[in-house]
Amino acid sequence: MFYNSIKTPVIMKTGRKILGNINYLLNDAHLFFPAKILVTQENLYELYREDLDKTEFEKILFIKGGNVEETANIMAECRESDALIIAFGGGSVLDAVKYSASTIDKPYITIPSALSNDAIYSTVARLVKNGQKVGFDVQPPMGIIVDIDVIRNSPRELLLAGIADLVSNLSAIQDWLLSHNEIGEPINELAFMLAKESAMPILHYSEEDLFSDKLILDLVNGLITSGLSMSISGNTRGASGAEHMISHAIDKYYPEKATIHGLQVGWALQIIEKRYRGDEYGINDFFERIGIKKLIEEKVPFSEEDFDALVPLAKKIRKRYTILNKI
Repeated sequence: MFYNSIKTPVIMKTGRKILGNINYLLNDAHLFFPAKILVTQENLYELYREDLDKTEFEKILFIKGGNVEETANIMAECRESDALIIAFGGGSVLDAVKYSASTIDKPYITIPSALSNDAIYSTVARLVKNGQKVGFDVQPPMGIIVDIDVIRNSPRELLLAGIADLVSNLSAIQDWLLSHNEIGEPINELAFMLAKESAMPILHYSEEDLFSDKLILDLVNGLITSGLSMSISGNTRGASGAEHMISHAIDKYYPEKATIHGLQVGWALQIIEKRYRGDEYGINDFFERIGIKKLIEEKVPFSEEDFDALVPLAKKIRKRYTILNKI
């Protein structure tokens, strides 16, 4: 009999005040390493030093995050060690560690300080190289630890960006289905299902639910499930469609105007749903109800006319059949 082999998290823990219990959580999951290396930002370390110092680290590496040039130092410091690499930070830090650990084939876990995108468990790391953001295929982490109290301290705009990024799966799967029907691209039905179901629970929330334990837990579960979808399909089809291509076009062609990835994705998503799809899932109403629509108006400096100008640029980002091919 034949089965697909996929990597799933060995440890997945979400809870309150657990940042200081890293050793216990790893031991409880039967993960024993001779040493641990922490990679984070200096300001984050100072903010959570009391909790982090409860774990003994062989090394603590401070990075800014988001730049591929920084990964050379991470790899140099970790290559000869048998340590578990622990990434603590936002998406830029997590992506730098994902790329580094995957390149030198070292085990790592992620501990997000914010949930602004799917970096906590995706198979792609986006890093700046030669002044532009580039996507790299990476191995997913062996575990994820999320301290709800840490997430509560993160900026509101980052949480909303993460919600928008996750909800965009509902656009990506429609692009996947369109490609299947129009040009015969295969669909992995399990990956398709996981990509869809990862986003659905979030649609029930409103602005008053932000930073609640329940919303954070559903967002964490959704982002991880979305990552599993990508692992199963071997690509990002279930989590990245036309809306992501528009966002990546902004990063490449208008870097001076670029803002938080999830908000750019959300901006493109609401236009696509309104214009071309009939908004089957009520995404625009949801964005207004939870506060994403207002935040996008404040943070994303583009108009619907700009969207039209971005479409031909977005088509150059990758050879992926989406609703943009029908425009």
